[in-house]
Amino acid sequence: MPLSESTVSKLADVIKPDIVQEIYESEKYYDFMTELIGEALEKKLGKCDQELFFDLGMCLMDRIELK
Repeated sequence: MPLSESTVSKLADVIKPDIVQEIYESEKYYDFMTELIGEALEKKLGKCDQELFFDLGMCLMDRIELK
C-alpha cells in the first residue's frame, strides 16, 4: 500500500536534518563544493592572491546552505 503524499511530505520533513548533515559530512560534498566555489571565484575575480582566494573560498563554503 503506497503512502499518501502528506505522509511522504511529513517523513521528508522529519529526516531532512539527518540527510543534510550526512551530505555536509561527505568528502564528496566538500570536494564538489570546493571545486565549484573555486571555479566561480576565479570566473568572478580572475587570478588573485592565493591566501585571499582560500579565505574567500572558506567563507563562502561556510555561508552556502542546502535549502
